Amino acid sequence: MTRKALRARARFRTRLRRTNIAIAAGVAALVAVAGLAIAPAIAAPTTTSIFAKTLTPRVAVDQDRKAVELGIRFSPNQPGAVTSLQYYQGSGDTGVKTATLWAADGTVLAHVSFASSSTAGWRTIPLDTAVPLSAGKTYVASYNAPAGRYPVTEKDLTSLRTQNGFTLTSGAGVYRYGTTGKVPTSSYRGSNYLVDIVYQPTTTAPALTPTPSPSVTATGTPTPTPTASPTPTSTTAPSPTPTPTPTATPTPTPTPGAAGCVGAANTPGGPDPWGGCWPGPQNTGYPHGLPGDTRKPVTLTPYTGPTTITSCGVVIDSKIVDSTILVQAGNGTRSQSTPCVTIRNSLVKGVIFAEQATYGPVVIQDTEVNPPDLPFWENIGRSNFFATRVNSHGGEGVIKCESNCVSQDNWIHGMRLGGAYHYNALGGNGTNGFTITHNYASCGDWEAVDNPTSDAGCSAVIGFYGDFDPIQNITITRNHLASTFDMSASGVNTQAGYCLNPGYYPGKPYPDTKNVSVTDNVFARGGSGKCGVFGPTNSLNAIGAPNGDVWQSNRYEDGTAIARPEE
Repeated sequence: MTRKALRARARFRTRLRRTNIAIAAGVAALVAVAGLAIAPAIAAPTTTSIFAKTLTPRVAVDQDRKAVELGIRFSPNQPGAVTSLQYYQGSGDTGVKTATLWAADGTVLAHVSFASSSTAGWRTIPLDTAVPLSAGKTYVASYNAPAGRYPVTEKDLTSLRTQNGFTLTSGAGVYRYGTTGKVPTSSYRGSNYLVDIVYQPTTTAPALTPTPSPSVTATGTPTPTPTASPTPTSTTAPSPTPTPTPTATPTPTPTPGAAGCVGAANTPGGPDPWGGCWPGPQNTGYPHGLPGDTRKPVTLTPYTGPTTITSCGVVIDSKIVDSTILVQAGNGTRSQSTPCVTIRNSLVKGVIFAEQATYGPVVIQDTEVNPPDLPFWENIGRSNFFATRVNSHGGEGVIKCESNCVSQDNWIHGMRLGGAYHYNALGGNGTNGFTITHNYASCGDWEAVDNPTSDAGCSAVIGFYGDFDPIQNITITRNHLASTFDMSASGVNTQAGYCLNPGYYPGKPYPDTKNVSVTDNVFARGGSGKCGVFGPTNSLNAIGAPNGDVWQSNRYEDGTAIARPEE
């Protein structure tokens, strides 16, 4: 079948699971040894999997005949180790001989070869050595079907779900055509390719402390009791011990300008054209006393509350959050003045994600969002959120919206280039109601590079694409857009084609824009001299068909006007 490009669109959905329960291994008989009683034996470690053993494909043999790597993308909610890889052996893909465990950046963590089989059903392939995984990080387990004809269930992984200790995103079933060698990253119609793992979560066994006993009477051997299935719980990673900062050669401290700006005009934190300062290091993120910051500094302490939030009223203030925050609660309102969840004056080492329109409102203020790796989700998304004075960097960087969102006075920059991701600082793949005001946004100034494919790079700085819903009711005003930081032969393909993609795309499922207002924005010229590789902006609308769209007073930093883009 024809495959589509990877699209990051998450939904919550109930998933099945397959859990392997180990039986207690010890015998609890007590024996007299030098007047001491020995504690009963500890139960053997419990293993778990993502799907149920009874799970079978809706399509036993797909018509696809090409070699393809098929996998499942997942994040464990607690640390542990993968002991085996699993996949559903179909009656048609009889040449399967390899399976692989990958890190999100494409690093091979384990690769195993085995004899092919023609017996339909789940196969478990043990690993020679268990592979430890970290909580909250993203991994992929896959196998290679050299002649296609694999089993599949379409429209099964169309929504985000935390299941049996694992988080699965929308499009968690992934594929890549060809023989094995690269991590699969594309998805198609929420397909589940029935790939799984055997996972042993990390547990701490109690110490065996000898207990004084004057005499012990031997007892019979008790019947082993099966260990109960683990209940998925949110895990908050412990705060890391701070690493001493090496002493560096002192550098001059920037001197704030009259308005508290730091740096040159049209740089992060520097003067903007309207008498204020662009968002930058001194006026976004949590306040910590930088020159020019008029906010009261805060002292951060570790956050110990829930990171999967299922009821309203949670306030995270002046905290270090060492994981992703998933909001799965709403109060029925859509206003910043009536928040369901509030996050302020904090450092979040993960993403903040409220996917459904009925969740939230989520209010995020004066907070730094900096995932330590490359999560599947955007840094902030997806509906009914209000982000103000946020320093968003690392990870995918993007602040992404489906409906009812505000991004104001934020600094979005320094993303992590990896995988086959297409990056934007702000945007959406089907958006209704997004106000983007006075942000300093860049794409292509990579903070880190993690084994990217040749396809990885910026689509735009602000980009909208009518993949899932129409692009409508969007305001983009008084923002600074920058790209083309690297125009070398090896770097140009990672930069934005256009700094702005307003959303008019003939050929998309929803090609037209409606009520998109783009006014008073400033475009850096960058290395290309025109902001993006090809130009400052793609088309806003068809020629002579404004459809309520507005284009006014948009210009380069030097004041040169940028004409309305139509085609």
